Amino acid sequence: MIFASTSVFTPRSHQISRNTWQVLAVLAWLLPIGFTCLDDRRTYAEETPASPPLKLFSDRAIRLGVDVVLQTYAPDETRAKAAFTKVWPRIDELNSILSDYDPQSEVMRLCASAPHAEFVPLSKDLSTCLQASVRLARESDGAFDVTIGQLVKQWRRARRKQSLPTPTQIAAARESMGWQNICLSPDGNMVRLLKPGMQIDFGGIAKGYVAEEALKILQHEGLPISAVAVSGDMALGDAPPSPDAASSSPQKSSGWKVLMPIPKFRSPSTEVVESSTPLKNSGTANTAEPDSPVVYLSNCCISTAGDEFQFLEIDGVRYSHILDPATGMGLTRQIQATVIAPHGIDADGLDTTLCILGHEKGARLMQHHPAAAWIVHELTPEGKVISTPNEKFKQLTGIGNASHCD
Repeated sequence: MIFASTSVFTPRSHQISRNTWQVLAVLAWLLPIGFTCLDDRRTYAEETPASPPLKLFSDRAIRLGVDVVLQTYAPDETRAKAAFTKVWPRIDELNSILSDYDPQSEVMRLCASAPHAEFVPLSKDLSTCLQASVRLARESDGAFDVTIGQLVKQWRRARRKQSLPTPTQIAAARESMGWQNICLSPDGNMVRLLKPGMQIDFGGIAKGYVAEEALKILQHEGLPISAVAVSGDMALGDAPPSPDAASSSPQKSSGWKVLMPIPKFRSPSTEVVESSTPLKNSGTANTAEPDSPVVYLSNCCISTAGDEFQFLEIDGVRYSHILDPATGMGLTRQIQATVIAPHGIDADGLDTTLCILGHEKGARLMQHHPAAAWIVHELTPEGKVISTPNEKFKQLTGIGNASHCD
């Protein structure tokens, strides 16, 4: 089982409480099954009644500054651990390419040498992430802008000091921004950064990419029934054996069990307002404690963005860690988006962009991604929650329809 939780960029100095919540949420589902700790990185095994030859194995470690959980169904522990051993170096390799915390990472060395008169060769991974980022920036008219790095630094500092960046600081950071100043070669294998001081930040897109790349390793090792969670970004492989072969519900044997996150917004009266169960009365606020919707998914990637765990509150105004490139400010409206897509890099980038754009503009953006299922929850000034799933999300999850899928 994999628990779906809010997944957005996490400044390293603010990860402990959020990651602790996520780990407890995952363990709340895993521990009742009866897993046994095998080593200091916690490898677990469980007999699977529906498929006797296979057992469920899980490995967990801190990578990229967040919790990473690997799960796979394998015939024995040796096979599972051998595959896990190949995943961790791949994740470390991606961190050495994409991290904005490591001044020696490939992307930071690229930024340090800007502006470029000549094209600079790129690794395959950096090329992939830059191409996806530029594509999403173009589709969203700049609502997603990977050149936001200098602005992110200002807001990280603001959160540490519990004070807003000054207008001068925001203006200076925005001077270095502009996705149009990423000039990729026609094949995408080389790039020129055209502005001095440009700082690329893959926080809004990288974890989904890393999750899918980790899943590919497990699949390549002959373990197609696998799943990876990088913080809350998930990449799911083939459906696991049904825990209940006698179940009458077809979904119970057609995917990994996923809890879809329900936002807990805070109204101006400081009252916590939860999304009304999207299955019933969609579009109204409900302070009752709804059950988290359960869905069964396979061969897809899932990402959720929102400000439930990451925000700065100054003088009663709540500023999200999700930044709007158009203003340089953290979002002040409370909004959450979940995207299910074929690829992690798309799911991770789209959920953040939906939060920036909101319902109407977000729906236009998603026309570029017909294969994606998505839902946006937003708290209105009147204190009501508007929940807007697209048709594919309704069909895939049952959320937004008259009845729950579990």
